[in-house]
Amino acid sequence: MLGGYANLHFGLNQGNTRKFVEEGGFDLVIIIDSEEYIAALRGWKGRPPLVIEVHTSIESNLEYLGNLEEGDADIFVTVSEYMRERICFHRSEAVGDLEIIKFENVVDTELFKKTDDKGEGGKIVLWIGKIDDHKDWRKFLEICGILGERLNEVEFWIAGGQTCTEKRAQELFEEAEKQNIISRIRWFDRIENEKIPRLLSLVSNRGGVKIVTSHGESFGMSILESLLCGCPVISSDVGAIPEICETGENFQLYELGDARAASEMAIGVLSRNISEANNSEMEKIRVKLDAEYSSANRSKEYWKILQEIAN
Repeated sequence: MLGGYANLHFGLNQGNTRKFVEEGGFDLVIIIDSEEYIAALRGWKGRPPLVIEVHTSIESNLEYLGNLEEGDADIFVTVSEYMRERICFHRSEAVGDLEIIKFENVVDTELFKKTDDKGEGGKIVLWIGKIDDHKDWRKFLEICGILGERLNEVEFWIAGGQTCTEKRAQELFEEAEKQNIISRIRWFDRIENEKIPRLLSLVSNRGGVKIVTSHGESFGMSILESLLCGCPVISSDVGAIPEICETGENFQLYELGDARAASEMAIGVLSRNISEANNSEMEKIRVKLDAEYSSANRSKEYWKILQEIAN
C-alpha cells in the first residue's frame, strides 16, 4: 500500500503502542481520531511532539475530545472551518488553549480530471457512499422516486456499499421497489479509486448529475473529486460542504432532508443541453479547485507545517 516507504502496524494494545513509538525514534507523532493511541502515550514526558488530526464529522465520534487531558497533545490539525468549530465545541478545558491548524484535504488532480468516457444510455443520477444512515441512501432513493415520476429516460446509479449486510441490501431493493424505480437502478458495490474519474466523467458526458444526501461532512472529498471531473453536484447543505466551492448551476445546495428541493435542482440540471458554455464553466471551476486542493501544489505546504511542529 505504501510502496515500501513504511511498514504498517495494526492493533490497539496500549503497551505495544507505547513501546513501538518509544523504539521508533520518531520526530513527530500524528494520531487521527483514535482515543486509544492518545491514552497509550499519556504521561510520557519524553515523547515527541504529538498532533491530533480530527477528520470525523460524526458527533458521537468526536466525544473523545472531551476526555483529553493536559499534555495529551501539542496541536490540532483539521480540514475545514466547520471542523475547527466542532473541535472547539467538544474539546476539554485541559486542551482548550491548543492551536488548531486548518489544512484542507488534497487530491491528485492529475488522476481526477475529465475523460471522454460516455458509454450508451440516458442521463444518470449518481450517488456514491456507504449504505448507511449517515450518508442516507433512503433519501437518495426518495429523490429518485420523485425524478422517476417526471423523467422517463434517466438512470439511477449507486456506487459503494460493498460492506453492507445482506439485510441492508434487501432493504435497499425493497425501497427501490416502493419508489417504483427498481428497473432503473444500477448498483456497483465497489469501484476502485483509479476508476472513479471515468465514472464521474461518464455521468458528466451524458448530462447527468451527482446527488449527495449526507448528514454531515468534515470536508467533502467526493464532491471535490466530482467537480474536478466536470460532474455537477447537488448536495445537502451540511458540515464543511459549503466551504468547497462557490455555489452556482453546477454546485447547488439544498436543506438537509428536503427531497423535493433536491429533485427540482436535479431536474434543472438534467433538462439542460450539454453545451460548450457549460463545459467552459466547469473548466473554470476545475482551474480554481486545482489551485486550491492539488496534492502536487500543496503537499510541500503540509510538510513545512509538520517540520515546524517537530522543531
